[in-house]
Amino acid sequence: MKKVSLIIPLLGASVFPIVSMAQSAESPVDDSGIELITVTAQRSSENIQDVAVPIDAATAKDMARLGITNANGLNKISPALTVVTGGGSSAVFFVRGVGNFAVNAYTDSALAFNVDGVFIGRPTATTASFLDVERVEVLKGPQGTLYGRNATAGAINVIPAKPELGDTFGNVSVALGNFGTVDASAAINLPLSSDWAARIAVGKLKNDGYNDDGTGDTDDTALRAQIYGELSNNANLRVSVDYSTTKGYGSTPSFLGNYGFPLSGPSDNPNNVPGYNFYPSPENVSAAHTGAFTPAAIDYFTSLDSAPAFTKLTPLMEPHIDNKYMGISAELNVDLGFGELVVIPAYRENTIDVVFNNPGFQAGINQENHQQTSLEARLSTTTGPVDWIFGAFYFDETVDGIAVFNQYSLQSTQKIDDSSTESKALFARAKYNISDDLRLVGALRYTDDKKSFDGRADVFLSVCIRDLPAYPGGPEIPNCQGSPVIPVGTSVADTLAQINPADLPAGAPGVGTGPVAFGQVPLFPGAPPFLTSNILMINPTVVDKVQANEELTYRVSVEYDVAPANLLYVSYETGYRSGGFSPTTGREEFAPEYIKAYTLGTKNRFLRNHLQLNAEAFVWDYEDQQASHFGLDGGGNSAFFTENIGQSKIKGAEVDVLYKATDTTKLKANIQLLDNTIEQFSYLQATADEAVQVVTGCDTSVVSVTNGEPTYNVDCSGQEGRNSPKLTLNLGIEQDFEFENGYSAVFTLDGRYRDERWIGFDFTPPQRAQSVTTFDTALQLYSPDASWSVMAYIRNVTDEEIKSTTQIFGNGSNLVSAIYESPRTFGVRFNYDF
Repeated sequence: MKKVSLIIPLLGASVFPIVSMAQSAESPVDDSGIELITVTAQRSSENIQDVAVPIDAATAKDMARLGITNANGLNKISPALTVVTGGGSSAVFFVRGVGNFAVNAYTDSALAFNVDGVFIGRPTATTASFLDVERVEVLKGPQGTLYGRNATAGAINVIPAKPELGDTFGNVSVALGNFGTVDASAAINLPLSSDWAARIAVGKLKNDGYNDDGTGDTDDTALRAQIYGELSNNANLRVSVDYSTTKGYGSTPSFLGNYGFPLSGPSDNPNNVPGYNFYPSPENVSAAHTGAFTPAAIDYFTSLDSAPAFTKLTPLMEPHIDNKYMGISAELNVDLGFGELVVIPAYRENTIDVVFNNPGFQAGINQENHQQTSLEARLSTTTGPVDWIFGAFYFDETVDGIAVFNQYSLQSTQKIDDSSTESKALFARAKYNISDDLRLVGALRYTDDKKSFDGRADVFLSVCIRDLPAYPGGPEIPNCQGSPVIPVGTSVADTLAQINPADLPAGAPGVGTGPVAFGQVPLFPGAPPFLTSNILMINPTVVDKVQANEELTYRVSVEYDVAPANLLYVSYETGYRSGGFSPTTGREEFAPEYIKAYTLGTKNRFLRNHLQLNAEAFVWDYEDQQASHFGLDGGGNSAFFTENIGQSKIKGAEVDVLYKATDTTKLKANIQLLDNTIEQFSYLQATADEAVQVVTGCDTSVVSVTNGEPTYNVDCSGQEGRNSPKLTLNLGIEQDFEFENGYSAVFTLDGRYRDERWIGFDFTPPQRAQSVTTFDTALQLYSPDASWSVMAYIRNVTDEEIKSTTQIFGNGSNLVSAIYESPRTFGVRFNYDF
């Protein structure tokens, strides 16, 4: 920790020798040196070394070598980025700990995901993004001016290959690997006339699943078609249409064990927390990549109890994913003489049909329809020494559908009639060229957000009202074994229709009318049928709200070219993520979150363009942090919602080195030191009895007791932020070989180290991921004319078992479950260019 806290002054001091080296090392650029990557991170084409923002970029070649076929693999190119997979098909992004574990129809991502210049509102809608890609850019830290709302963590830009005039060419790529993997894609560029061209790309990715139960599979299909034309000498137009599907089971968790009462006294298990012993599951259940549907996992799972019904869990509903995505966008570029105008209209729609089980739900169901319309216009011009960008942005999104979260004793049946967002923004950026070497940059963005939510949640709740001794002569605890669980239904009527009429001896409950008898287990021996051990009720929550927010975000920076290939910059930027809604009584709304970022950076090329050395120091103030979690709603019931409960200080440094040691050898290294400290983070959580504590690794204290049920304040202040390893280190080597017969080969070896980190909300010991080192390697053979190549690859060479996220299922005996990153994969890829 001391090393991390000292890194910023140390980096500041290191600037002076870098400046001195740059001033004394000016020499002609050697064309045989490191290739330059052109990016559009600041809404204009620039050499990445001239972009005065923290950014990582990868070309299509880099992504193929690393096996990046979707958003989950992007942390291989950007150590600051963490991509978490959980329930369903959503990807959750964290950058240096900025992010939220839940992204659904009610909340927004903290990272702006853009494909071909179009902001993607829902993180499920990224399937076709990585088809026929030219490059990917990862911007680290708030991008509140050029990217606007929901970019507190940063932005990802996916840029597809574009049509080219005059030539017919294309490529075909097919990979075969273990787990039945087939990854095939093809693209062709077709000239339509001297002024028009088209590009068509198709892709298919399929595997049989990484888990023993067949889950963790992939079945993606994607298509993109583009047409490009030069309307005149001063104007061009490109139109793109894409369609994709995602199918399969998705990932299911491995059950690690559960937290139970220490009836025979505390054990010595290191995973224990106050008030609970951790009871590990059998090894054939807890092992990585087992999944939830092996016979052993089913037997273990159904041995656990559901609370507060206190009856046995039943088998999980089979998961599935069946999503469809469609989009159309255009880009019009016009040279107005005094400036360049870019206009990007876009429309997207998604149909989501997902059933998932993590962290132990009988079923989580999302059946949603998403539509979004956006329009962005930018004008770039120069007046005297000032380069300007003026822009306007409009975004309109609607979501409707149903969401069901069945936890056996509790089911939230949610109907979304309309969840809408309308966002309008004006922005401007000015770069004042004080001299050829010194620039002052300022940017402003005014955002006007209006969000509305019209929907309701009907919550089924089964409660056990019978107590029996835990063991002969022991204390009495709730026990309603033999009572039914709540069946999975997509509406109140659908759920009630699946309940055995004999389990409702006094009739079905009405919505909001109070409890009725549930099940056939008597409350006491000889009790009449209407006095059962369980009661069932349906509690409604109706949300019809509008939230409006206006925010001004800004950036100021100074850029100085110490030498032609040496840049020094300092910046301050703000960011904001919009608020939203939760269909939960008393927790219907949450406010925006904010971030302020201070950055000192330098980008350099030395040794005649053979050594690249970039460094960055940063301090981020993260305020009103949004967090989604289980807690106490306004009616005193357990519920899942989002609230503003956090404030963090994030600081650290990152150094990136690329060295072309010889004409055939490249070495690279990236190191990030990170200190993410939660300064304020607390929330309320209720339990059923004064003897029952909250399952957490944070400090707790009782703030009130109502009818024998305590409410705890859970205080996680002082903890390390989630997904924030103190040290991340990437190392790599690329070695070229030339053979006398004209063939050539490239060997690559990439290693990645991630320090310990928190990967769950509750800060319990199982949610602390251990440090891990992984390796990826590839050997690619090229034909003499480079028209075809064959690549053999191995990823995660040592088959490390890496947890992506670990969660606790409080309504299922405090079950602890984990979803893992991919195991070792290997295969062969054939590429042909024509």
